[in-house]
Amino acid sequence: MHGRIKAGEGTLIGNAGEHYVMAELLKQGIIAALTPRNATAFDILATNGKYDAKIRVKTKSEQYDHWMWNAKQDGQIFRQLSRQRDFVVMVELKNKLERPNFWIVPTHQINKWLNNEYKRWVATPGKKGQQRNVENKQRHLSHKKFANKLDKQYRDNWELIWKAI
Repeated sequence: MHGRIKAGEGTLIGNAGEHYVMAELLKQGIIAALTPRNATAFDILATNGKYDAKIRVKTKSEQYDHWMWNAKQDGQIFRQLSRQRDFVVMVELKNKLERPNFWIVPTHQINKWLNNEYKRWVATPGKKGQQRNVENKQRHLSHKKFANKLDKQYRDNWELIWKAI
């Protein structure tokens, strides 16, 4: 998969991640449906019969460290952000035909991490000592930097979606 995003296959990678998440939910007996392409807030709507959940999927290939989001014009990263049953499932696709890695994280937590990382980035001078461009809309979450938090609390923690909040 090396260089697939630059080769114009980013949409395929994103779609693959969404379908892997759908498969995991369905394997668990969860009723889940993909939202229409380019829906403004969520990728998957799911229900266990008792609760409904809104799921956003963010996919990367394993050779890359960062998941990337783009902030909207108003600076928001996530539309319709909620603290109840609103999750990002971060997917790491493997190069071989192996099961991907999944991290299931409340969206409000991802939003907090991304905003804090952006503030740190802006406050740190660039490679040549220059002020960072505060208009930059890209937001990055490094797997290496957040591995302890992600792996201990969120890796394959599908049950988190259905726990009482």
